[in-house]
Amino acid sequence: MNLPSVTRSPAPPLTDPFRIPPLAVRGRSRGRRDRARRSRYDQELVAAKCRCLESVVASTFRLSIADLRATSRGEAQIAFARQVAMYVAHVWFALPLTEVGRRFDRDRTTVAHACRVVEDRRDDPRIDRIVAAIESAADLWHRLARVGEGER
Repeated sequence: MNLPSVTRSPAPPLTDPFRIPPLAVRGRSRGRRDRARRSRYDQELVAAKCRCLESVVASTFRLSIADLRATSRGEAQIAFARQVAMYVAHVWFALPLTEVGRRFDRDRTTVAHACRVVEDRRDDPRIDRIVAAIESAADLWHRLARVGEGER
């Protein structure tokens, strides 16, 4: 009996569904152009989602989009509407806090604070109904966006 043949593990069968083939066998890797095109499309989709969300929140709270995009905090109602928009962008669109902050010209810690404030205020049934309606609109947009992705 040959010692190297005993100590060597047997080769996995080719039909093993859990075996991941090496990178060279998987096919060509994505080039920079493919990654840039995909990331640009993703960024455009995220921007469109956030613009739609801003419109829904502004109309729900009877504000202008300029009020939501203001650099200053503004009145309490405007600040809360912006917090709701950031909360829905983070929770329903599954965007990281940093990305939500970038879209709303805020810091990620501000977005985290907004999420905590909205979660705390959802104990009020009136606020919960308002946020749930905005979430429903966001969910509908998210579903439509996924259908649009499938057509590409």
